Amino acid sequence: MNRNGTTLTTKRLSRTEIIRMIERGAKARRRMTAKQLITNYRKGKLEDPGEVADLLGLAGLLSKSDSLFVAP
Repeated sequence: MNRNGTTLTTKRLSRTEIIRMIERGAKARRRMTAKQLITNYRKGKLEDPGEVADLLGLAGLLSKSDSLFVAP
């Protein structure tokens, strides 16, 4: 329990779930794949990354060696 008496829960996400969430968000908001989103972000070519900060945060949950981060 936290200080105000509510119960805290933890949600575990598999790699597949994380990728699926990033793919959906990237397609809906930027009309690109998750790989394109991450690649553009890493190259500094992603306009207004704050709009997709949640997706970038999800990507941060993946292993640094994940195939999503390998340049095409």
